[in-house]
Amino acid sequence: RVAPFSASHVCMDPHADLYSVLGVAEEASEDELKRAFRRLSLAYHPDRWQAPQDKREAGERFLHVARAYGVLSDERKRMAYDELGPRDFEQGQQLLTAEVDSAAKLRARFEREKRRVAEQAYHGKLRMSGSLVVGASASDLLAPADPDLPLGERLWPHISSVSMSEDMALALSQRTALTCGCQLLTKGGLGGCTLRLGFKRQLGHHAFLHASASGLNGSPLSVGLSASRRLSRHSNGGVSASLSPRGLTDVCLRASRQLTKHTLGEAVWLVGSGGDDGSFCLRLSRTGGRPPSASRLDLGEISARS
Repeated sequence: RVAPFSASHVCMDPHADLYSVLGVAEEASEDELKRAFRRLSLAYHPDRWQAPQDKREAGERFLHVARAYGVLSDERKRMAYDELGPRDFEQGQQLLTAEVDSAAKLRARFEREKRRVAEQAYHGKLRMSGSLVVGASASDLLAPADPDLPLGERLWPHISSVSMSEDMALALSQRTALTCGCQLLTKGGLGGCTLRLGFKRQLGHHAFLHASASGLNGSPLSVGLSASRRLSRHSNGGVSASLSPRGLTDVCLRASRQLTKHTLGEAVWLVGSGGDDGSFCLRLSRTGGRPPSASRLDLGEISARS
């Protein structure tokens, strides 16, 4: 009869060394593994024990011994276990594909996966994005003041504006984030810089609220509020507005739909305020690459003013 459970060498720690579980050396042969498994499986088979408590503990040890033998008796699993150890074996076992036929290849793939997971965790808390938008005007070419002006004498398209922005979001919890952004803009020979500080809160599974404060070149501080909601699997809607000493301005309604994996269509309605005309814009853009180096290209834009 096997020794009492209190004196058993079978360790129940899920991260215990599997060679120790079977009581063999790390260089044990296949026959030695079989003999050790046969001896322990017979000793701890639940049918050999009568008391309920002993039967339960024997069953747990029997499963632990069977798992150890299942790993060490398989050539590829044993290679992964010897290379990565008990702590990382489960993760490494998932990387055992047909291409991984050696310990060196397994170690290389495992290290790449660790770096990928670490990058995901980092970017999950700190997300950064930037954009560069260059605006060009072709009005003098397509619709000159003198319609009879020959095409060769018309002004060719020229750059009318350049905007650069950088945004950062730091996750404070699963539902809240602190945001910070800066935008540089030049248009018509004039330029400006805007600094934004904000707070973003997830209201539900598909709804967000974002509040921010911004200032432009020493101008009075303005407060921005925006809310967005996922309308369907591929569609989103949102509304935003700014509050400044001039009152409520820049009221904007926005709807977007993911047309393909990398193509986004947007409809934006900027509501007029303070005597300014409103505008409506349709935009088509395409993104490519992977974070944090994703790129975006605006394919076209149609706008109209009221």
